[in-house]
Amino acid sequence: MSTFNNFENKEMEYSLTVSQFAKLCGTTRDTLRYYYEQNIIVPWVDPDNGYHYYSASQISSFYFISTMRQAGCSIKEISDIIHNSTKDGIVKLVNSKILSMQQELYLINKKISALHLGMWVLGKFEAHKPGVPFMDSLPAMSVAETKIADKNSSFHTADIASDISVHLAKAAESDTLSAFPSGVTITYEDLINKKYVYDKIISLSFLPADNVGTFPLPGTKAVLCYHDHNAPDIEKTYRKIVSYIKRYKLTACSDLFSISLINLYDQEKNHTYYKYLFICVK
Repeated sequence: MSTFNNFENKEMEYSLTVSQFAKLCGTTRDTLRYYYEQNIIVPWVDPDNGYHYYSASQISSFYFISTMRQAGCSIKEISDIIHNSTKDGIVKLVNSKILSMQQELYLINKKISALHLGMWVLGKFEAHKPGVPFMDSLPAMSVAETKIADKNSSFHTADIASDISVHLAKAAESDTLSAFPSGVTITYEDLINKKYVYDKIISLSFLPADNVGTFPLPGTKAVLCYHDHNAPDIEKTYRKIVSYIKRYKLTACSDLFSISLINLYDQEKNHTYYKYLFICVK
């Protein structure tokens, strides 16, 4: 009698066919078969016909497994949770996965921020004539910098290739530093003395400064100038920026930032480039 009642109870609880259960869970029969083989969602098998049936209560188990899989858990880890783990063990594993996903999310946001900043600069490029300085307000940005080892010999990009590599390596290893958009600085003292040597490799970011690897710009008011392949020699642009600051009796409170935004080549291999130059002023 008890065996019959147990069979009857099973038949009543496990009433969903494989197809019905798969549809309710938004999955496939193959996935359910795999989970069955791994002993993490086990259907009831009708002894009379060998058909598999699932319980509605197992839907929550399926979504728990799916969530843990999306969090990076292996099938073995999930099996250990289901069959061997204590409540404390589950909490420990889940918290470790939450931390890992938060780190991944931060890195994704860092990449999104970098693209937003790059496209913001590029989007404003056509609003002003290249080679002509102007005043504008900058959005809140942070900057990461790497001091150039041999400043006195740093006139061209080729001269600072090793410094660029150091800066990019730092950005790759750090959760907070960004590699794009990047560029160089020239000290304001060198600029007014017409000594156009690079001082630092820098990267900008819309992410808040952490005051360890990244620092806020010294101000949001700036003299800016765009420069591209059609503009006059860039040293003339440097002189125009200095003249603009002097003419309007402004005080420079930062070095000159020269951001190399993008380099393009058309089908004829002609070089097109865009630089974003600015000095924070007050």
